[in-house]
Amino acid sequence: MYLELKHLTVDFNGFLAVHDVSLGIEKGETRVIIGPNGAGKTTIIDMITGKTKPTQGEILLNGVNIAGKESYDISNTYGIGRKFQGPNVFDEMSVYENLEVALSGHTSLWQAFTYRRTRAVDVRLEEILSQINLTEQRDMLPRFLSHGQRQWLEMGMILAQNPAIITLDEPAAGMTDDETFKTGEMIKSVMKDKTVIVVEHDMDFIKQIAKTVTVLNQGEILAEGTYEEVSHNAEVIRVYLKTDDTEEEEAESV
Repeated sequence: MYLELKHLTVDFNGFLAVHDVSLGIEKGETRVIIGPNGAGKTTIIDMITGKTKPTQGEILLNGVNIAGKESYDISNTYGIGRKFQGPNVFDEMSVYENLEVALSGHTSLWQAFTYRRTRAVDVRLEEILSQINLTEQRDMLPRFLSHGQRQWLEMGMILAQNPAIITLDEPAAGMTDDETFKTGEMIKSVMKDKTVIVVEHDMDFIKQIAKTVTVLNQGEILAEGTYEEVSHNAEVIRVYLKTDDTEEEEAESV
């Protein structure tokens, strides 16, 4: 297994945000993690990316335990990139310049001082601009982009770093239906060679992108399987997918 979480637990002063979670993710897989608010979804991502250190358990990447390592080390040494829920971009730099700053191999102070734009850099950044649907916006400042476009820009900045694993925290949040669909297609095409871990709520979007869905509830795994398996699971419906219509039908049957 490419990435294994083994018996992960996070104890925040007596509150078990995550309790004894174990799961495996194959190389090149797109895994979606869902569940109600407070289920531990973002905490899982926090542990994988080094923001939160587990109280106990292991995170094995190709057999190497990276649990508890610093975020910088996890990003640069182990190739794990993260997109947070809100766009995190440089508003006073153009779209192109944002991507250029993020470009892999230009992260150290010495590399920043000695960096020179080359034809190869231009070609790579133009390729990313095309992949994230922002070629026409290359010279715009991010503050003039739509919310969805800003999300795409940050996804492009992650691609520029060329990580092996990409974690996305609610990438479709706040997007229009059209932007959401395009984001799903972007993940399926541009990130098809990456291992992608997505935290999301939009079930149509999840159906579009997921190979396997892991459902968390109260810090533990409630269910796991394909979209069809999970969406028809009685316990998942009860604790997470229940709609107002479902509640009304149950009330009428009493």
